[in-house]
Amino acid sequence: MAAFDHPNSTPLDKLGGLALLIGGISSFQVGAALAKSLFPLFGAEGMVGLRVCLAAVILLVVMRPGPSVLQPGMWKLLLPYGASMAVMNFAFYVALVRLPLGLVVAFEFMGPLSLALIGSRRLLDLLWAGMVLGGLYLLLRPDHVEGHLDPIGVIAALTSAVGWVVYILTGTKIGRVMPAAQATTLGMTTAGILLLPWLIPALTPAVTHPHQGLQAVGVAILSSAVPYILDMMAMRRLGPRDLGILLSLEPVLGSISGLLLLGESLSVARWMGVLCIAGASAGNVLTSRKPPPDSETVPPT
Repeated sequence: MAAFDHPNSTPLDKLGGLALLIGGISSFQVGAALAKSLFPLFGAEGMVGLRVCLAAVILLVVMRPGPSVLQPGMWKLLLPYGASMAVMNFAFYVALVRLPLGLVVAFEFMGPLSLALIGSRRLLDLLWAGMVLGGLYLLLRPDHVEGHLDPIGVIAALTSAVGWVVYILTGTKIGRVMPAAQATTLGMTTAGILLLPWLIPALTPAVTHPHQGLQAVGVAILSSAVPYILDMMAMRRLGPRDLGILLSLEPVLGSISGLLLLGESLSVARWMGVLCIAGASAGNVLTSRKPPPDSETVPPT
């Protein structure tokens, strides 16, 4: 099947887009690894409060959304969109306390992948669904290297996956009535407001430990601001098919980041589980039908 390319992209544009998107994914993973190293001081809940609220401030300063974007009744779309971002990030960090980074990313990635497969009537998609189930089995089964996975961590990671599904559905709706940059900024701000109860207790250690406080700012930049900006730049150079294939690498890059930055090694079976989920995502993108010309991709945060 022929690739669905960006209408005006050149080979040089594609190469630059590939570098930008991989850079954005890598930045998010490095930020997640840095955040996990700060858990002993802030806790997972305090860290997610710091990360989301700081990211909201950064986006508000950079994007500067005007009052004109808030049309009457916009809160009905903005509240569930921001709430999904809050749940997605909160559950991700809770899972990160109990599971290796690569496994958390793989479990979370099952959200948008399952959404893509649900409702499909193609026989080929049964193969991708089977790979997802096989990957889930390999991740969940106990093995002699790592033993059983923490059940609370698994539930939290899958909750993050559900949050990602809601984020996609609500983000698609809000993306039809305001620019993606403005929507993400206001959504992140809404999520930050919802997470204020976990931000406030983390402010004291952030002030009394300024070095770690600056690292928390770094987490917000690496995990939100930089990936968002790079993703937006990549979207101008790449088509949806290329974006989907590259985003399929996220569970693999998460596992590599966990290994290199946190020393979290996975068993061979769980590596195979991660690869099954990434492969199912890439296969689904490669065999999907050409999306409609007016379709808009809402970037992850």
